[in-house]
Amino acid sequence: MNNDFKELQNKWKSSKSNIESSIDSMDILYKKIKNKKKENYFFYYGTIIILLITLIAISLFFYYVAPVKETLSRIGAGLMILGLEFRILIEIISIYKAKQIKSHDKTLKTTENTIKFHQFRKTIHGVIAPIIIGLYTVGFYMITPEFSLYMSFWNLVLIDVSYVVIGIILFIVIRKSVKEEMQKLTEIMKLKNEITEQK
Repeated sequence: MNNDFKELQNKWKSSKSNIESSIDSMDILYKKIKNKKKENYFFYYGTIIILLITLIAISLFFYYVAPVKETLSRIGAGLMILGLEFRILIEIISIYKAKQIKSHDKTLKTTENTIKFHQFRKTIHGVIAPIIIGLYTVGFYMITPEFSLYMSFWNLVLIDVSYVVIGIILFIVIRKSVKEEMQKLTEIMKLKNEITEQK
């Protein structure tokens, strides 16, 4: 009888410590997810701020410094401005979609939503962003003929070459940031899968 009681007591202690360690590991997983989400939000808000500054600078440039008059140039300026506005809108939608994914509720459903969000971001980076950059570049070079009326040939060449060089540098920086974001989203999915397996 005494041995049975001790055995029961030992089992209870063992299961209690297992439950506590399981709760601790779940808390650690949730904290990791929260930290990675914060890092991604920082990326989204940072992107919006950079795009907004660019949008404001370009808009002011075309309004005050070099108001374009030719139809081709106006279409070009419009492509540049609309491209930036559309990209800002996409980042706002991304933030909204990311905030809809709850870490603690319906973990299986949350994992599905995270996968969908991951696919959404992949589509943005792989399809939509290159199209926007392409249209922005076309818009930039559509303005060149009008600028050639007011600038020397070499200044124009310098501007066009600078655009390409800055574009390459930005491409490298943005690509690195995108890879980091996609890596964090992949890690979040793995962490959520771990939580699902533990439940």
